[in-house]
Amino acid sequence: MKQLRTVFLFEFRNYARSKSFLILTVLLAAAAGIALSIPRFRQAIGPGGPPAESEKKQIMAVADRTESGNIATALKAAFPDRKILAVGEGIDTLKENVENGKYDSAVFADSLLHDTYVVKNIGLTDTAKEQIEEALTALYRLKALEQLGVSPAETQKILSARASSDVVKTKSGKDQTRNFFYTYIVIFLLYMAILIYGQLVASSVASEKSTRAMELLIISTRPENLMFGKVLGAGTAGLLQLTLILGSGYGFYNLNLSYFEGNRIVQSIFGMPASILLYALLFFLLGFFLYAFLFGAMGSLVSRMEELSQAVTPITFLFVIAFIIVAMSMGSGQVDNPVMTVCSYLPLTSPMAMFARIAMGKVAGWEIALSILILAASTVGAGFLAAAIYRTGVLLYGKPPKLREIFSMLKSSR
Repeated sequence: MKQLRTVFLFEFRNYARSKSFLILTVLLAAAAGIALSIPRFRQAIGPGGPPAESEKKQIMAVADRTESGNIATALKAAFPDRKILAVGEGIDTLKENVENGKYDSAVFADSLLHDTYVVKNIGLTDTAKEQIEEALTALYRLKALEQLGVSPAETQKILSARASSDVVKTKSGKDQTRNFFYTYIVIFLLYMAILIYGQLVASSVASEKSTRAMELLIISTRPENLMFGKVLGAGTAGLLQLTLILGSGYGFYNLNLSYFEGNRIVQSIFGMPASILLYALLFFLLGFFLYAFLFGAMGSLVSRMEELSQAVTPITFLFVIAFIIVAMSMGSGQVDNPVMTVCSYLPLTSPMAMFARIAMGKVAGWEIALSILILAASTVGAGFLAAAIYRTGVLLYGKPPKLREIFSMLKSSR
């Protein structure tokens, strides 16, 4: 235990005291603080001064060829953030003026039920076409009701009527829209932590082997102490860094809490229920250390640092595939599909898949317990397997062995 503690403290201090660790932590914590203080900065600056180019009202030219002559007025109500300009130009002239920048967009209406919307660039989230159609449809219905003898007041009452409904979620139910954001952030943090710190563990082991330091270490202490100490030291440093960054973000969020009223995304991220937070920590820790042990094992099999990338590629590839499967399932809202159900029990995918199902899907308590048990046992098993590979890898130089050769050497070394 003393040897394990010594290795752990050495690795932890090696990471935590490095300039890159300190600088990155400070920069990311400051970035989180600045991002969460933007609403406060905006209010402090105020609306004074000339508007920026992007804040100026866009000009929408409207050529009304209908008998109603009220299309420009209807579009003013539909687009309060744009300057509506009634013109008498034809469709070709409108296209030219939009092309040369005189107008930002234009509408040529030849009837209340048909128009041509002219714009230079169609944005990914541009809903102007739908807004124009809705405004012209409402105007058409208004005119039709007036022709039928309905008074303007009754017409307005009919057209402005809207059905309303209340949504009530049961006690055990999930709000996927609300839970999606913090679920994705937890999974993405796990993804980044494993890729970054897993590579650091593998690099540390490979560096010791390339300098022959591993041969001296393996004599002075047990392989289990070396592997567990390295992984736990690097993992603790990484988790400390994440805690400082996220803690800084949480502090700035509470400092600017009044500025985020009505912002469902930000409130959802920082309003994670305590039960979900505990599951997030548990799956994060188990998944992180599972992959860290595997990365460390692969690092002990290479003789040169140049071979490290190729050695860890299979593990990285599996992890990326797992992330893609979970992200796609979350995006579709079907987190309880058969693939995700199977992935919930596989150690390499369960840290992300089961957590996503807990936060956004329907999963029984025994399923969660079984997934955690399998993952915890696999993490401990991966640690001892990595230590065995580490012990065997001391004597391996040259081309990294294949998977079959690794298991053959482990079997013969017993």
